[in-house]
Amino acid sequence: MGTGRIPSGIEGFDSIIGGFPAGSLIIVAGNPGTGKTVFSAQFIYRGIVDYGENGVYVSFAENREMFYESMKSFGFYFKQLEKEDKFSFLDMVTVRDEGLSSILSMVVEEVRNLNAKRLVIDSFSAMAQAFTEPIDVRIVAHTVLSRIIRQTSCTTLLVVEAPVGEEKIGLGMEEFVADGVIYLKRRILNGTLLRELEILKLRGTEITYPRLAFTLKNGFKVFQPITIKRIEQPAGRYESIPHSKERFSTGIRDLDNYLEKMFTRGGYNLLEIEKDVPVPLELLVRPTVCNFLNQGFGVVILPPQGISAETVKNSLIQYVNERFLKSNLKIADYGAQIREKRLEPYLLPLRGESIYEDLKLFWNAISELREKTRKPVFSIVGYDTVEYTYGEKEALKTLGMDVARIRSLGNLRLNIIRPTIYIADQLRALAHIHLVVEQIDGALFIRGIKPETPILNVETTVENGISRVRLTPIV
Repeated sequence: MGTGRIPSGIEGFDSIIGGFPAGSLIIVAGNPGTGKTVFSAQFIYRGIVDYGENGVYVSFAENREMFYESMKSFGFYFKQLEKEDKFSFLDMVTVRDEGLSSILSMVVEEVRNLNAKRLVIDSFSAMAQAFTEPIDVRIVAHTVLSRIIRQTSCTTLLVVEAPVGEEKIGLGMEEFVADGVIYLKRRILNGTLLRELEILKLRGTEITYPRLAFTLKNGFKVFQPITIKRIEQPAGRYESIPHSKERFSTGIRDLDNYLEKMFTRGGYNLLEIEKDVPVPLELLVRPTVCNFLNQGFGVVILPPQGISAETVKNSLIQYVNERFLKSNLKIADYGAQIREKRLEPYLLPLRGESIYEDLKLFWNAISELREKTRKPVFSIVGYDTVEYTYGEKEALKTLGMDVARIRSLGNLRLNIIRPTIYIADQLRALAHIHLVVEQIDGALFIRGIKPETPILNVETTVENGISRVRLTPIV
């Protein structure tokens, strides 16, 4: 954290905002059901557990037992923290008629007694209903929520209900006294739920990414833009996930679970990458290639546009048994025969003149590997390369032959396309499995069209020396 900042406790958020200004007032607004309470509870809980900052949660919305029980599902065990005198829950549901001064005195006293550094008021909208006069609301907004909070140096989240269908936040005055305003939303994108966080205001912070996608699965987690969380070489090796006789693992356990095994014998599958999204070979294709190669299967690749055979091979070196790299991998390369006097074992030289001649070489390579390994061969074809090299009509004319060979011989195929190519619709119609990769609020996501899946965030983790691709749904 920078000087004068405290961690928010929200996974993935602090690398973007640098934490909250210490002693600040932050509004967390949104319609009902958008995750405001989870955000606020995690701010308090992680502040205590991870950073040793005691916290007070003031609730006008639900009582203590309901709050404790509902927060358990996110892994927040507040009852234990209360026993350790690190946390206090002020149940204001039944004391709304006590009056302004009584309520405020209770809050300030509890903050000081606990030496709390974090405070949540949930919600200001409900709190305001306890006041009979509008002037009382203004006094709270301008006095307690600014001067008193700063006197106690307590960083405070103020939960505010945003009326459905209205532009203003709460009563329309809270945002003017706040140091930060975070607005939580939910909407339907392509038939599935998307949750988004907007940073409308945050004092002393350069807001490069004002809108971020998030999930409530296992707590509040912000999905990082791929420009922040760069796609790096994972430090560990990929795990080998065994294939069955007729169904074949993608090498990504989470994806297998959603698709109930991606590949079948004769399967003609499609990975569609939306415009302006980097080709995610490292994240979504390399684990699959490694899983086949490391189990002794043959793999033949015609890379998408802009990716060389050498680049593909180099990306596999540290994850694949060297013997299998030399004997079971073929990568198409246009002009390799001309450039190199002695071809590397992995190279499959193509001329780029006749699609029929080159596809014959491609299919022959598949047949040779099948005979050598006595197993189905997994092939990858970047169809943007095919169209660019041979033309749209030629690519379309040979599509039927390509499908027939894969299906009749019981091999496996993954085609990679951009949505703008000429034969995109034909490939979509032929696909057994159709996945789409897209960028939402800067983060990388994948979703299944066939079969249908939720929107899933894509990231890599390393656990006990094993690299894994994790897919997290938005819930």
